[in-house]
Amino acid sequence: MFVYRSAQPSDVGRMAEMNCRLARETEGKELDEVMVLAGVRRGLELAPEVRYFVAESHSGIVGQVMITREWSDWRNGWMVWLQSVYVDADYRGRGIFRRLLNHAVEAARAEGDVVCIRLYVEHENQSAQSVYRRLGFDSAGYEVMEMRVERD
Repeated sequence: MFVYRSAQPSDVGRMAEMNCRLARETEGKELDEVMVLAGVRRGLELAPEVRYFVAESHSGIVGQVMITREWSDWRNGWMVWLQSVYVDADYRGRGIFRRLLNHAVEAARAEGDVVCIRLYVEHENQSAQSVYRRLGFDSAGYEVMEMRVERD
């Protein structure tokens, strides 16, 4: 049996570990674990703009998602971005992500004024794209671009 709940400060270490695994598995990137730990900790402090949800079994946290809010003046509502999606390999294919997503979507809806759920996925990650399409996602018609800003 699994419990789906909002993340707590005591979950930060496990969630940071899963974020590092996510980057390694999907992009072949090694993240700075100290930076990720600080980022997850700060993310929890930024609610309701940032919210984390976890799937927990008797053995501990086995999955997570993060949602962030972006205001759309065109739509007069919140676009919610799904990020940091990860389920431990031993637990994949059991519907955990679907239930975790549903839990996060319901929490976002409860806040009101949510107009869509968006996510970005690596072009080459056909497996993830297939899962997202089965769950009702489709291309938004945009290419995500980024300009890096150096921190002081």
